[in-house]
Amino acid sequence: MNYIITTIISACFLLFSVFVVPYNDIEKAFNTGNAAKIMELGTSKVLISIEGEEGAYSKSQGTQVLTNFFKNNPPKSFIFKFKGNEEGPSAFAVGEYQSTTKLFRVSFKLKEVNKNYFIESLVFTVATSE
Repeated sequence: MNYIITTIISACFLLFSVFVVPYNDIEKAFNTGNAAKIMELGTSKVLISIEGEEGAYSKSQGTQVLTNFFKNNPPKSFIFKFKGNEEGPSAFAVGEYQSTTKLFRVSFKLKEVNKNYFIESLVFTVATSE
């Protein structure tokens, strides 16, 4: 009987923990300017758009693009402003990336692949004053 209860409880924990968007990992990577970690959290090709210049990049190419971005815009802070629904085939989030010189709005589209969410696209736009 204990085995059955343990199995059911374990299955419930597994089901609830399966579909988790790696928000904490993304936030930490942006705060430290870790381009490789961001791309590690991406699909095999990631659409990256920085101030209107965009392309679909492999992990190694995307790492170079983001490394260059962080070099030109060193991190000061990053925080998520909106985290979308974490159910279904995709999720959406919006964050604010403060560099030492500019404030960027970063839009994320995440795709569920084999019960894990990966970054499918990143769009950086300079935030305007409100």
